[in-house]
Amino acid sequence: MCTTALFAQGINFDQGTWKEVLAKAKAEDKLVFIDVYTSWCGPCKKMSAEVFPLAQVGEVFNPSFVNYKIDAEKGEGIDIARQFGVRSFPTYLFVNGDGILVYRSGGYNPAPAFLKEANIAIKEKHDPKPLALWDDEYLAGRRDKTFLIDYLKKRAVVKVPNGDILEEAFLVLIKEDLENKELMEAVFAYDPNMTFVPGGKFYQYVIKNYKAIQARIGKKDDYVLGVTNAGMYQYFNTEIIKNNKEEMLTVMLAAQKQLMELMKRDDVDATLKGLTMKYYRGTKNAKKLVPAALDYVNNGLLKLDIPGKIAADKAAYQKMREPYIKGEKDSAQVEGWSSMQRISANQQMVDICYKLRDAAQAIYSIADNPKMLTKAMEWVKLAEGYFPHFSIEAVYAGLLLKSGRKKEAADMMRKASEDSFVKGGDKQKLLWANLAQIQKGEVPEQLW
Repeated sequence: MCTTALFAQGINFDQGTWKEVLAKAKAEDKLVFIDVYTSWCGPCKKMSAEVFPLAQVGEVFNPSFVNYKIDAEKGEGIDIARQFGVRSFPTYLFVNGDGILVYRSGGYNPAPAFLKEANIAIKEKHDPKPLALWDDEYLAGRRDKTFLIDYLKKRAVVKVPNGDILEEAFLVLIKEDLENKELMEAVFAYDPNMTFVPGGKFYQYVIKNYKAIQARIGKKDDYVLGVTNAGMYQYFNTEIIKNNKEEMLTVMLAAQKQLMELMKRDDVDATLKGLTMKYYRGTKNAKKLVPAALDYVNNGLLKLDIPGKIAADKAAYQKMREPYIKGEKDSAQVEGWSSMQRISANQQMVDICYKLRDAAQAIYSIADNPKMLTKAMEWVKLAEGYFPHFSIEAVYAGLLLKSGRKKEAADMMRKASEDSFVKGGDKQKLLWANLAQIQKGEVPEQLW
């Protein structure tokens, strides 16, 4: 946490409780600007170090907002982040004194872009028809075309999910509406919270017309397909898994396969098997999770071209190092150089290792069968061999403990806590707490 004194020339952050901050915002007729961060988030630290302290940023934020910082993994921050559906860091929330979301944005932003976001929030505050009033009309049953189009645009500005509303709107939209540049720009403005219904009416329209949409909004490559894929995945998490809609799993898999084939992805089978495992883990279906996890690893991840990915990583790493070897760049000037080196040397394998970890953690979370615990340990050992990482070691420790190997589990959790990625941060404290639990023979709930 950064103190007010540190930001004397930049943003002054309030140190009160959430209730007090809301009351202050209401009394002063201001929005609350909330920086939602985590202790391990690199872009969060970069914003705190490079952007928040700037005088020109403070000149806009201090008179316009009550400024507040919350750690999404601590205290009141946990509930606030959950309330507003925060899923990536940093996220910036602009909330009025009644606790209603007016605007959201996120990510690392240089000062000019960050100030642009602030100006949008200020404009939204003074809008005579905020999103809450649009929501009221929608809940009251208004569904005419003009309303639905404007409602979609409004929700896109404020960055709240549009998936189900797009499905309703599609029933009344005509060809000219769907070819409207402004509407399509709003619909395909990427945000982590955006949603598209897998296999839905709008999805089918996108599949048939994605090239024309992309040309119309001035994007390149697979932008429209990529955004559709991200929104569909978000819908999978927030609607299909959350509400245990197993009948939608096959729809999701078919839509995912179609999108990935259009994008010429080479990991289609592994991704589909991973989604299946994720669904059964999320719905806590142990009977179906175990075979899904086995299928994901054995017939998905381990069927990928691992030697090819290792060779590609090696070539990319050598290329990255060239300017430093030649003296054109100084590694001493790069923050977190050692950690960056580890990731840079394993750019493609990192993803596979994390996925092996996730499969092993799925088994840890729901299974006690010794045979499956042993199998899951094989997966994390394999991942650890490719890319040593605290999260992989923490999962390994949990599996060892569940297998009755308490001393080995403690040694592995200790090793995880000494990883340079976590030293001095809250993650290290969590790993220390887990170590203490393991030494008592207790099974940690959150491994890393």
